[in-house]
Amino acid sequence: MKKFVFGQFMVIGIIMALVCSPVSAFEPIPKESGFDGFVRLGGGYSWVKSNMVAGTDLGDVGQRKISSLTDSPDSKSGGVPQFDWNVKYTFASTRTQLIAGSRLEDIFRFDATTQAGVRQEFESLGILGASFVFTTLPTEVWKDPYVVNDGRKRTDRTSAGILLAWERMFNSNFELDYTYRSIDIDDESSGDALAAAGTLTGSQQDRLKRKGDQHQVRGAYFFEIGEKHLVSPMLIFNYNDLDGGAMKNYITDFQLTYSYFGPKFGLSLNGFIGYADYDKKNPIYGKTQDDTRFGAGALGSWKNPFGWKPFGIDKFRLYSQAGYFVSDANIDFYETEIFMATAGIWFWF
Repeated sequence: MKKFVFGQFMVIGIIMALVCSPVSAFEPIPKESGFDGFVRLGGGYSWVKSNMVAGTDLGDVGQRKISSLTDSPDSKSGGVPQFDWNVKYTFASTRTQLIAGSRLEDIFRFDATTQAGVRQEFESLGILGASFVFTTLPTEVWKDPYVVNDGRKRTDRTSAGILLAWERMFNSNFELDYTYRSIDIDDESSGDALAAAGTLTGSQQDRLKRKGDQHQVRGAYFFEIGEKHLVSPMLIFNYNDLDGGAMKNYITDFQLTYSYFGPKFGLSLNGFIGYADYDKKNPIYGKTQDDTRFGAGALGSWKNPFGWKPFGIDKFRLYSQAGYFVSDANIDFYETEIFMATAGIWFWF
């Protein structure tokens, strides 16, 4: 089966991501040595409601000035560029594959992350993989998100860690992976304005800190329906062990993906529903946050439309994808809603 890249929709902590399906790791290691990979170039539109995220160096998604700590966020829309890539080299005789490229499930979280590592196939075990994951284009968040009636200042959020994967477990269609990341915020000043006004004590302000560690475990099964259809349920568990007790949370998501692999057209549809449970009472609002989360995404592609082969390249597709995400929090300030749609060209080799 040839790989097709799909969309996955999720949020980690306060940021959303729509994108690609869990099926990316379902690809077998090729039987021949050599390079393969892809490059995608495109752009589109985003509509974002979030009080916590500012954007990236490529664009803004958040409101710099807010007038209340009790209202839901206002929306902001604009254009969004898209560039992602993946390169692999296979040593067929040893069943080893070196991989490097974009982490597609991070693109729509406004977190441009790169993965570099190795996959090794074993006759009876399946495929084991290990990679480094690290931020290449930082997400910008607000130094102090709780500043009212004054311009909030931006700071970089970065992460780095490891990804361990076990694909085709014991030659079955089960897959399991674990990702660890250390999250850093350059200038973490959450609650400074409220502390200066005497609204928060030092210990209360500490509960708002957003640095820390993130642990994610995903388990999926792939149901192959003939040669062209694939259905994959997935369970996703996140433990965001952040320094601030009011920001520390446990997230459980269930995702279902359907994919179609045709000779000319490809399609992926997915949806998810989940719940986030926070650890400590929020000192600003006097209660513990919890979120109900849901989203849906779609991606379609068209191989060599109208027989077009730009630059004589046969492995070419036009693609379009869209996704919608909602995090409905019991504290209005933390509500998040995002819609994103992109389209472009897709070369692979």
